[in-house]
Amino acid sequence: MKRPLDRGLVIRLVAVFFVGLAVLLTGESDAARYSYDSTVIPENSIPQLDRQTYIFLTEYGKQLRNVSNTYGIDWRLALAVLRQESAFDPGAVSDKGAEGFMQIMPSTGDALASIHDMEFNSDPGTNMRLGVIHLRDMLRAFPESDGGNRLALAVAAYNCGLSRVQDAQAIAAFLGDNPNAWVSVKSALPLLSHRYAPLQRHIWKTGRPTSGYFGEYGQTLTYVDNVMHYYNIYRNALHRQ
Repeated sequence: MKRPLDRGLVIRLVAVFFVGLAVLLTGESDAARYSYDSTVIPENSIPQLDRQTYIFLTEYGKQLRNVSNTYGIDWRLALAVLRQESAFDPGAVSDKGAEGFMQIMPSTGDALASIHDMEFNSDPGTNMRLGVIHLRDMLRAFPESDGGNRLALAVAAYNCGLSRVQDAQAIAAFLGDNPNAWVSVKSALPLLSHRYAPLQRHIWKTGRPTSGYFGEYGQTLTYVDNVMHYYNIYRNALHRQ
């Protein structure tokens, strides 16, 4: 005697099929596929977009969406990074020499521009494009991490450098934590400071992290929290396209 089909199971299988088909047809971006796993803000309590965001989107929104789609990045993530980096000021220059909307260091800009047959200059469009490429590269640097872990690690690397984050991953692994989880790396970043040199001597033959001591971890932790906060707001308040 044949058992009756489980209607719920059939519905779930059909849903999985169409979701998979949608991914194949639309080519979901890295940031969309590994979207930040945070609590979605209820529709009736979504914060109003501030005036600065509206002004930026009016002038540069279409350009940022286009370049983000070109390189497979959720444009709202790029917007969150851009806001945290420069507060929407195209002429921003940091104390360390980072420039423009996405605060690109000249050395990074020259390297990326050379690879992608571009010229590194002060043009806002070029700055956004190079920043999106760099963010894409940071996302690709953590293939073993998923969801919010991948995004947080990539955002941290955008801020303090990929090698810094990899040093923190090495400490996390040494301590028996998951090096692919942001919570583990977040706890390990402070351990890159000179204060923990006795620990570091057990991990690196040189006795210190690959990228040297890191005492500005607090700035990176705040940076990641802020970017994820803005990204969650933008995901709720702005359409994907």
